[in-house]
Amino acid sequence: MISQVWNPDVRPLVEEAWRCYATGATRAAISTTWTAITADIISKIAQLADDGDPRARGVWQKVENAQAKGLAGGVRDMQQIESSLLQTAEDFELIDAIDRRELERVKEDRNLCVHPSLRRPGVPHQPLPEVARGHLAVALSVLLTHPPTQGKKAAKEFEAYVADADFTPTESYLQATFFDRLRSATRRSVVMIAAKHALELGSDGSAEDSLPERMADSLHAFALRDRALVEHAMTTLADRFSRVDPRRQLRVVGRLGTHDYFWRAVDRPLAERIDSLLVQAVAGLTRDSPVPLDTARQLSVVRSPIARSRLPEVTQRFADLPAQQRAMIADRSPDPYFVADVVEFVGHAWTFRLGELAGHTLVRHGPHLSQEDLESALVAWAENRQCLHAFGMPGLAVDLLGATGHLGAGRAAAFRDLLDRAAAHDRDQGTSVAASYQDLRDRLDQLPATGGRLGGGRIGPGPTTDPDH
Repeated sequence: MISQVWNPDVRPLVEEAWRCYATGATRAAISTTWTAITADIISKIAQLADDGDPRARGVWQKVENAQAKGLAGGVRDMQQIESSLLQTAEDFELIDAIDRRELERVKEDRNLCVHPSLRRPGVPHQPLPEVARGHLAVALSVLLTHPPTQGKKAAKEFEAYVADADFTPTESYLQATFFDRLRSATRRSVVMIAAKHALELGSDGSAEDSLPERMADSLHAFALRDRALVEHAMTTLADRFSRVDPRRQLRVVGRLGTHDYFWRAVDRPLAERIDSLLVQAVAGLTRDSPVPLDTARQLSVVRSPIARSRLPEVTQRFADLPAQQRAMIADRSPDPYFVADVVEFVGHAWTFRLGELAGHTLVRHGPHLSQEDLESALVAWAENRQCLHAFGMPGLAVDLLGATGHLGAGRAAAFRDLLDRAAAHDRDQGTSVAASYQDLRDRLDQLPATGGRLGGGRIGPGPTTDPDH
């Protein structure tokens, strides 16, 4: 924790306090800990003043005036400043009321250590080593390791960052900037803000609003640090979420429905309602019709084990959908759970357009394929004329080679089998489809004997799942 002290000028004081404790100089350890506390608070007030906080400028002016007087009159002025320093720190939200109470104990014990006259003669204050260690731990955890970030200001900065047009959901940055270095109370506020927006409790209900999606990404980043804190926020908001309109609830399910912290905040009646709403969405699909993107995203939560356990009816309805519609849903959210559905669709696509959709979805699932899955998919590809002859399939075959790099050089045999089957098809049918796969053959020839990856690189959201495409 000493290495994480925010101010490098204060860090030597903290190291000195630790050395005093380690060598048995308990009084000196407590006194130096208090010195580090005062130095840290004053330096943070100075930074807030530099950042333009008018109240901080007023306090910092008093410090500068005391420094200008030197030892003659400055000591008395600094004593007056330090007498209310913890209250000042609380006013500036550098600490909260509970933190101040803990640090007041450090101050009181420091006064006992440096003013022996406070006790009767012959009864010197003898602080225990555990007390010195505890004071240092408290100072580090509630103050010294945190930057001068004010709670309300940090929350506003978080909201502004997420709403910014240049927002990127970089987990490490979100964690470092808006979680790791914040005090616990501020963390709770930031997580609550993210949860409210992710649940659409702070929006106007517009489906086009990107803020809930961004907040959901932020919430996931925070959950990787403290899942219990995120779950607590979701549970706190669960009652309000249960009363929002069905369209919002379905959008939230599509956004958060694969996360355990969402479902642990959903009670049984609400889970049954969500299950019923999704069943209605499935019932609204006509056979062989395109699946709307929003509906596909919502139904794709069946890839999560916890979602399947809470949504038994819609899980069964998904399994009963035609292969084409299951593949459209799978294309929205690639996952190992959907691999069998995708392979089945490759073998059953009955138009060239559906053949390309099957190929694209298979590429999207490439990183999730086992060697056996790949072999089955490519056999189905070769035996389905709608896949083998579709215009975009030769290029997708190259993409699939790149997407299955995790299988290593062993996957080459499956692709060469596809080429052999295409050549056999040409001989039987008098066609020349094998020639269109020449790029795949060239890539296979370039594949290292022990290599893994070779670029295809067009993996990404595909337009073929759009019903308007």
